[in-house]
Amino acid sequence: MSKVSVVIPCFNQGQYLGEAVASVRSQTYQDIEIVIVNDGSDDGITADICNNIYGPDIKVLHTENQGLATARNNGIEQAEGIYILPLDADDRIGSSYVDEAVAVLDSCPDIGIVYSKANLFGAVETEWPLPEYSLEEMLKNNIIFCTALYRRSDWELVGGYDPGMIYGWEDYDFWLSLIERGRNVHQLPATHFFYRVDHSSMVRTKQRWQKVDMFKRIYQRHATFIGENIEIWLHAILDYNEPVYTSRLYINEGKGISDQDSISREITGETKIIQFPLDKFVNRKEVRFDPIDCPACIEIHSIELGGEATIEKLDLNDISSNAYFQDGNLFLFETDDPQVFFHLNSNELQKTKEVKVFLNVRSTGEQALREILRFALNTHDSGTGKASLTQWLMPKRKK
Repeated sequence: MSKVSVVIPCFNQGQYLGEAVASVRSQTYQDIEIVIVNDGSDDGITADICNNIYGPDIKVLHTENQGLATARNNGIEQAEGIYILPLDADDRIGSSYVDEAVAVLDSCPDIGIVYSKANLFGAVETEWPLPEYSLEEMLKNNIIFCTALYRRSDWELVGGYDPGMIYGWEDYDFWLSLIERGRNVHQLPATHFFYRVDHSSMVRTKQRWQKVDMFKRIYQRHATFIGENIEIWLHAILDYNEPVYTSRLYINEGKGISDQDSISREITGETKIIQFPLDKFVNRKEVRFDPIDCPACIEIHSIELGGEATIEKLDLNDISSNAYFQDGNLFLFETDDPQVFFHLNSNELQKTKEVKVFLNVRSTGEQALREILRFALNTHDSGTGKASLTQWLMPKRKK
């Protein structure tokens, strides 16, 4: 069998490291080593956790904090495998991922990158809607997550990950380096990668100036390749419209509603679960949930209030909203600022440690406005909202 090295950089994420390692050890493929790189963790626990993961399949490397790109390079330098699979310490892989990916690289020498479909889990649980691979899509944005299998010889050929990618996208830069050298890409049809969205973090966000800085560096490093594909590049830039929205929970601690006292999550139209931990808000008096920042038709299936040891479901009759129309769990928002109000007293809020919302985004933006307009016209024609709503929800038959 071809030896595979799974390289796991870890900075202050010791609480998740065991799950990542367990997902590697559960692989159906047998010839795997795990290289853990403690990238200068300073939280007081991660270094000890790294040292307490034992086994003949484990190598642990402790370094000063040098950033993700350098941490990956440091781990790969110590690796013995001919194939490399990076894995962040808070993520997981499915049990047959390595087996299926190795089979592709073993049988197809022209393929240099193998990845799969993916899911998000944690604070947001949903499918990660990655488009089918194409050069055009790749020039729009990075559509290959970091945990893809490739040859160590290709890592050596391109000089590893670029340490200058200090604000992220180091994997995007690395994939482009392989692609511009003629390596083909293959996506496995099954879901084998699970990307954690941490409760305390914004989901996969960067400041605009950081994006500009890293995009500029990518362009400079791959100017020839981009120049050879300039028409694809320009079409991609002109057509690009990332369908990502912001969901936010506001917590009033007696100072009113403000973005400063809120928790935000980035979501897509495929998001099904959103979690908001309330631990840092001590004097909770009122909460408001803004499900999305555009016109939308949304079904809120349930809202769970997590306490110390209990979970209670909020009665949907105890919420109100600024929706154009609301019927049961269906909300039609024609505004750019949808708002849902939880009618909870301060005692109930003080006992609540986490809010979890289960929802389905039926439509957004212009499509949502068109559907709301159609619903409004049906309501006007029939004179009864309930009957019109039933009719509006029925799928339209083709003539």
